[in-house]
Amino acid sequence: MEIPTKKLKNGFELPVYGLGLWQMGGRAESDNSQDDQEIKAIQSAMANGITHFDAAESYGNGHAEELLGMAMRDFDRDMLFIASKVSAWNQGYNDLKKSFETTLKHLGTDYLDLYLLHRYPIPGIPIEETMEAMDELIAEGLVKNIGVCNLSVNRFKEAQKHTRNKIVCNQVHYNVQYREVEHRRVLEYCQENDVMLVAWRPLQKGNLLPPAPLISELAEKYGKTPAQIMIDWLISQDNVVTISKTSNMLHLKDNLGAIGWNMEKEDVERIRAEYPDQQEASDAVPMDFAADVAVQAAFPT
Repeated sequence: MEIPTKKLKNGFELPVYGLGLWQMGGRAESDNSQDDQEIKAIQSAMANGITHFDAAESYGNGHAEELLGMAMRDFDRDMLFIASKVSAWNQGYNDLKKSFETTLKHLGTDYLDLYLLHRYPIPGIPIEETMEAMDELIAEGLVKNIGVCNLSVNRFKEAQKHTRNKIVCNQVHYNVQYREVEHRRVLEYCQENDVMLVAWRPLQKGNLLPPAPLISELAEKYGKTPAQIMIDWLISQDNVVTISKTSNMLHLKDNLGAIGWNMEKEDVERIRAEYPDQQEASDAVPMDFAADVAVQAAFPT
């Protein structure tokens, strides 16, 4: 199937649904025990129309990038949208450049469609230095677009202040249950400033199933599965797209049933207002910077 895209005024375009590679190839350390299965899953996603693939240098200590590189050898690179991320502790000028070179080698490509800061740089690394390196990668034709992850509005503005290029997206934890981006006005800022919000964990790693009664009611109304309702709730909103990790093709095909239609605006707002047990902060990467640094120190993923 063809995955629809959303487009910013500057021409940046992103599919509404992409495949995230977190935990493919390991967590903090490389794990090659499932390589054949993971490569097959990535290639099956490509065969089913997915073009946006999201990796990071920290995923499996770079092995996720290697898996993606192996998987896309038999596909037309120019038809794919490849994104990867540089870790917060590697965002000094020289370290960022080295990280980027390693990422290209892992992927077996000579450019990235999107390069993101995985978090705001750790204390001691000036954001000016980070963004200077990102600007140079664009000027050299090695990166087409730059983005960020898990940034509050103030930190997004600070990063944007120090780059000549538009930061096209903020990749954040957002789903029917976790609403930090609403409470901290990140969603509102993206929508008002022509920035794409890329929602990760749209199904909270399956923990939103079995569904709340409201989701079941809407699934019956639209003739969709609960997972499709929860994904469509995201992509029915302006400037919002999503990425999800799955190696299970049945789950992937179910997720793709969320695409090609949009629920009514009143149902989008009903879920926003009535979904039970809403959480105001991410349980994985909260936007409070001090907490984020503590998480990095304990779990450098």
